[in-house]
Amino acid sequence: MDNSIRSTRLAARPTALALAVAVLAGSAPAWAQQEGAGDPSVVVVTGFRASLNSALNTKKNSDGIVDVIKAEDIAKFPDANLAESLQRVPGVALARGDGGEGKQITVRGLNAGFTRVRINGIEGVAATGSSDINGSTNRSRGFDFSVFASELFNSLEVRKTSEAAVEEGSLGATVDLRTARPFDFKGRTFSLGGQEFHNTLTDKTQPRVTALLSDRWDTAYGKFGALVSGAYAKRRATEEGYEGVELLSASFDGGFCSPLGVTPSTPASSAVKGIDAANCGFGVPRSGSTAAWNDVMGRTDDYGGTVASPAPGSGAFHPRLPRYRRSQTDYERTGITGALQWRPGPATELNLDLMVGKFSNKRYDNYISAISFARSLAQANGKPQTSIVDAHFDQNGSWDYGKFNGVDIRTEGLLDVYTTKFRQHVLAGSHKVNDRLKLNFLHGTSDSELDEPMRATVQFDSPNVNGFEFDFRNNRNVPRLNFGIDVANPNNFTFGPQEADGTLHGQFVGRYLNTRNKLRTTEVNGSWEVNDHATVKLGVSRRENTWSNLEIGSGGNGLALPAGVTLASLTRQITGFGSGLGGTGVPSSWTAMDLDKLRAVYDIECHCAAVPGSEYNVLGQANRRVKEKIDALYGMVDFNYDLGGVTWRGNVGVRGAETTATSMAMINANGTLVPNVVAKKYRNWLPALNLTAQLPHDVFLRFSAGKTLSRPEYVDLAPSATVAPFAQTVSIGNGELDPIRARTYDLQAEWYYARNAMVSLGVFRKEIDSFIQTVSERAVYSSLGLPNELLLGGGCSLTGGTPGCPTLPSSTVVVSRKVNTPGGPLNGLEANLQAPFSFLPGRWSNLGLLANYTYVKSKITYITRVDNPNTAANEQLTVTDNFTGLSPRAANLTLYYEDPRFSARVSAAHRSSYLLAVLGDVQGHDNTIVDASTNVDFSLSYNLTPQLRLSFEGQNVTDEPLRYGRDTGRNDTLLYVHSGRSFVLGLSYKF
Repeated sequence: MDNSIRSTRLAARPTALALAVAVLAGSAPAWAQQEGAGDPSVVVVTGFRASLNSALNTKKNSDGIVDVIKAEDIAKFPDANLAESLQRVPGVALARGDGGEGKQITVRGLNAGFTRVRINGIEGVAATGSSDINGSTNRSRGFDFSVFASELFNSLEVRKTSEAAVEEGSLGATVDLRTARPFDFKGRTFSLGGQEFHNTLTDKTQPRVTALLSDRWDTAYGKFGALVSGAYAKRRATEEGYEGVELLSASFDGGFCSPLGVTPSTPASSAVKGIDAANCGFGVPRSGSTAAWNDVMGRTDDYGGTVASPAPGSGAFHPRLPRYRRSQTDYERTGITGALQWRPGPATELNLDLMVGKFSNKRYDNYISAISFARSLAQANGKPQTSIVDAHFDQNGSWDYGKFNGVDIRTEGLLDVYTTKFRQHVLAGSHKVNDRLKLNFLHGTSDSELDEPMRATVQFDSPNVNGFEFDFRNNRNVPRLNFGIDVANPNNFTFGPQEADGTLHGQFVGRYLNTRNKLRTTEVNGSWEVNDHATVKLGVSRRENTWSNLEIGSGGNGLALPAGVTLASLTRQITGFGSGLGGTGVPSSWTAMDLDKLRAVYDIECHCAAVPGSEYNVLGQANRRVKEKIDALYGMVDFNYDLGGVTWRGNVGVRGAETTATSMAMINANGTLVPNVVAKKYRNWLPALNLTAQLPHDVFLRFSAGKTLSRPEYVDLAPSATVAPFAQTVSIGNGELDPIRARTYDLQAEWYYARNAMVSLGVFRKEIDSFIQTVSERAVYSSLGLPNELLLGGGCSLTGGTPGCPTLPSSTVVVSRKVNTPGGPLNGLEANLQAPFSFLPGRWSNLGLLANYTYVKSKITYITRVDNPNTAANEQLTVTDNFTGLSPRAANLTLYYEDPRFSARVSAAHRSSYLLAVLGDVQGHDNTIVDASTNVDFSLSYNLTPQLRLSFEGQNVTDEPLRYGRDTGRNDTLLYVHSGRSFVLGLSYKF
């Protein structure tokens, strides 16, 4: 067998190759321990530099374009969170969740839904909840990395190119995570680590513990190994900041209360509500300024010329819910892995991998807001009873200051209790029939369940307050909100039944949710070595993916408090708010509901007739299920030839996959729940080529091409209809969606210019033939063919009674549907450098640098719809822009130092601004944009003894904020939050 074939086979054993290189250089490095008895593939790496070297060898010997991260020690991944480790990979950008912890990833500009994650060889989906502004509950195919402790894994591989032997379904990348196995270690291995976590915003120190025990034995029946590992962490994550929630035109929801003398006056006269020529409601006089009114209502937005403008007079844009927020999440994360390995002989191996995870959360959200700006007249006498006293606009047309009378102020509290449970088992085996024929099999199940037994929201209102102000003039990110009352005084708020004129005095809302993903994979494949230059591989597989989602809501208007019960006895204080926000005039404290105290008076979570409004709204449920059966087969040839003095290796093959998707949703049909079922079948043939030329001087030139697809999101396939009455939006599912298909091309050059060093440059292109996007339009609810029962909740009335429902059959709503649309090209460039400074003298040679840069540009045609007097109703318009979630530029830089006892590194990860949503002109803005961010982390460790290590780490040490801007011309602040700096002190022991 020639040397090139040997090189290819060593790809499966990168750690052995790393040790061999070191030995050939004259001596084994300090980080490499002795080989396992009788098993030359076993090498334990114990340092950051060693983990880089091992990963680099895997990359070098791969056929496709692959990036790898290895654990630097037993139960020690380079970062506290797997997603944060992944952001070091070229082309990967991180999306953070509550508290700033890494949650999901985008790869080459494609969001988490386009990236498949496999654990120990089979696909897994893990979903969690989050605050509404951070995406709320994850119902997508995207993987939440926050569910698992990084210590449970010892390698992470990002495959960016397709291969016939790798399951289809990814347009971005396939991420492979692998937990530890006993044959990874020499003999008996034990490690125990403890850490204390501290965050500057929560000012709380909490524990993190990891442990691993592994052993292996030679018996009469062959080699046997067993391993168990576990990780536990407890943490409080806090976010503080400002939210606008949405930006609305002044004319939306019926506009503002017109001043005296303006004709026609708004709102129209109503004896029931006390509206006449001098008043906009009982006790709410028309006290606005005519000059301010004309300035506000006479403005329009030009969208920078990207889409048609709304009709003149639509008005300036204001925050829908100007409010401050504090979110505090207490979580406990527990993970356990187990592995059994058996090698009865040199030709046979059997592996059983087990994994259990539990991620328990209690999230407390507290808001202080001006709720009137989010209400129509039917919605508790909202914006149409609010007078504009003063207004100012900046040079971009942003409404940066406003003063108002007749504003309803609200303190709102939410307790969200949810738990993600993850269970997986994978049985895999291989048998070498002879020197040329090898058979493999794998069977496993991944089961993830997100259960949310309680999502309780309680709101206390202070109606018709004068003197409310929002002021962005001194700080465009965190405005000064003057609420016009002392918000720290509970006596300024009310909680009670709605008045006859519609005035609201608080309400409560509840929800039960359960989301489950169960994925089962069975596959059999074999390889036949035809000769020293070619190996044929064939395989078949069946996958069954089942997604289900059940949501049931409850809620009602405020209840009459018993005699002697005051809000002071039902509330607590939010204190110490605003540190680090940089805003002036931000209240440091405000009155907040205390759910335990309220439940002692009225148990709004009993969901029973004894507490009116607490009953579940069964007819308004969202009960959905999607089941996919995927049968696949593939044929592939691995090749390795020397031609013209160059070694050519790689693989070429084709994969065929037939998908049958059955989607179901329960629909309220005139008061009766009936299933709506849609079946969809499609078949795809997906060729793939990966070619590597091994040129002189350790230069590798790689080319890959193939066809791939990404299946629609489950929640989009479910043929359901969901109504958000207060937001006045309707979402309709589409079980007939086709997958997103694409042709992909990659060209990359790598130069391994020195030992453990590499520089690479690559370009890539994805020609996306189809895309799935939301198309929105305005329509009267009664025209949609949906039952009116979907609008009911909390005992509200659709016929003009009290209380009135937020959305009526005659209301105009924003309707959103997912549809297949033409795609577009995505082009990019990646540069990567791994450079140990071994050429420097003395201790300086222990330094090293990691750096990468990615540039991506896409061109997607987004469809929007308009409904204004200047165009035909629902005329189709288009906007061309980048993918949502795509940062055109991303860069990572790590400087490290490591000697036999001391290790240190500092890392910076940057991603440029990106589109969160392309809105068109339905809502009066072109885009929602997330600002650029740079996160800086560091890590220090010192080996007190060969077995005992002390470590200190810092995460997000610059306290990088998260900001959403609305409209590229105005760049109004929609969200601005920060989560503080985190520091971790740890001690670990191993033998």
